[in-house]
Amino acid sequence: MVCVILDVIFIAKLLKKGKKEATPTTAPSSAVSLETDESGNVITSSESQMGESTEPSETTSAKTQTVDAATRSANLTALQTKITDYLASQNGRYGVYYINMNNGETLGVKETQPIVAASSIKIAYNTYLYEKAASGEISLDEKMKYNAAAYPQGDYEGGTGNIQNSADGTEYTVQEVSHRSITISDNCGTNMVLRRLGGEDAVNNNYLKTISAVVDYRSKVEYTDYAGNTQNGRRRTSAIDLAKYAEHLYKDYRGNETHYQPLIDDLCNTEYNWGVPAGVPGTVKVAHKVGFNTSYGANNDVAIVFGSEDYVLCVMTESGDGQKAQDIIGEVSKMIYEYVESNYA
Repeated sequence: MVCVILDVIFIAKLLKKGKKEATPTTAPSSAVSLETDESGNVITSSESQMGESTEPSETTSAKTQTVDAATRSANLTALQTKITDYLASQNGRYGVYYINMNNGETLGVKETQPIVAASSIKIAYNTYLYEKAASGEISLDEKMKYNAAAYPQGDYEGGTGNIQNSADGTEYTVQEVSHRSITISDNCGTNMVLRRLGGEDAVNNNYLKTISAVVDYRSKVEYTDYAGNTQNGRRRTSAIDLAKYAEHLYKDYRGNETHYQPLIDDLCNTEYNWGVPAGVPGTVKVAHKVGFNTSYGANNDVAIVFGSEDYVLCVMTESGDGQKAQDIIGEVSKMIYEYVESNYA
């Protein structure tokens, strides 16, 4: 009997001891639990803020400029000299304009000289269309019938795009013709956009000229082209004009991202990857519209680059070598991008 009693007491003590060891110690509510990395080192507050999510966000992921204002200004001046000298060593005519969306700084190289706009002007047409939709004057879901008659009486225009292969009277939504106007530079789709907006002159007078008209798109302008020939015609613009149209879109977008997102997405997903996107890493989002006209030797690109600092860049070229011109746009884009990134650690 005594042995049985002693055994019971011994077992009870073992159970009590086991229960105590299995119960975690609870720190007082005022105690701070230190976070460690995989090596067991304590992570300091500079690496992780206590009580805050470590997931990257628009605020926490923003970079901090590591150069002072004087250094940045000197670097910008050096960049302008670098681009000017580089373009001077190339054959042809060029125009460049850069606008920083974060701090307003600008850079221009022959930014006011007239060059054939080609399809780069479509960024402005479609921005105006989306503005009309934002105000309720136009619905992006409304239907339009393709008019197969030649432009300007109808919508037909050869060249880029595939609406030209459609039967007369084929229906498209306004958003669809805009989508094709941007992503595949559809000429017929663009003409349908213009028709819905009241025509080229109405767009020029009511929209383009209210933003920038250093070179009036619908007025004849006379100049000497890259081959030394005198040109006199309309549908010319300048790098500063196109850049300001892109800047206008950027401000529209930041003011109403939900509405303008489809247009930004279209500009980020065109079938043309040369130009400004060629000068930045593939991970950087670039909303851009190229334009080219072989008859006049024009190759252009106007873009919004979403980088450490968002910025607009337009590079217009006129030369006898389209491939070389496209490469030059990419090289200027690379110079601008590297300058912006050089201001950060």
